[in-house]
Amino acid sequence: MRRLTILFAALLPFSRLRIFIYRTLLNYRISSDSHIGILNYIDIFDCEITGARIGSLNRIGCQSLRMAPGSTIRRFNRINNVASLTMENNSIIGTRNLISGTPTGLTPFKKHENLTLGNGSNIVAGHLFDLSDSVTIGADVTIGGQGTQFWTHGFDLNHVKIQAPIRIADNVYIGSGCMIMAGVKIVEAVSIGSGSVVPKSILESGFYISSNLIRKGNVADWSDQENILTHKGAKFIRKE
Repeated sequence: MRRLTILFAALLPFSRLRIFIYRTLLNYRISSDSHIGILNYIDIFDCEITGARIGSLNRIGCQSLRMAPGSTIRRFNRINNVASLTMENNSIIGTRNLISGTPTGLTPFKKHENLTLGNGSNIVAGHLFDLSDSVTIGADVTIGGQGTQFWTHGFDLNHVKIQAPIRIADNVYIGSGCMIMAGVKIVEAVSIGSGSVVPKSILESGFYISSNLIRKGNVADWSDQENILTHKGAKFIRKE
């Protein structure tokens, strides 16, 4: 019945009518000055949208969604299996972005699968966010161009899933086609050039670009660590 209601709302011709159905039948908290476009599949259990806009043809599936005034989700985005998505004032998720967590039941760390987008920050188009763990983006950050990937997990040779959050401070620009790896922290006032791989934290403001493949040490092996968790036959470790 819930899915039918969501589909019914998606097909209605007017934003105000869609918002009425979301409020009355799905208990979404959506202010009257918000706008919800047509042909969206919006499946959320804790929804608060205030003075914000969602365009058309998005699939949004998460436990919790909070959109502050002026925030926008544009078109053709896929947001799947996310624990929480928080968008602060005037933040934007543009077009054709994939933001994906882990299907329910496949991880012991589901509560960490969160994306936070700070005031005035912008995820432009065609980017990928692996939310095996959290990605926290500060204020006035631009994920520019297309094709940048955020990876919050990897595996060692014994199939232990290793995951860690990504944290980006204020006033950062990330160019097209970059790759940001698990556990990375980026301080404020940083610009990262197109095509860069960021495997470690950036702790000093400035302009960065990388293209060299440099051997740093032996292959990771976490299988003997005491804080390994076993969940449904798979092994996991989370680093802060």
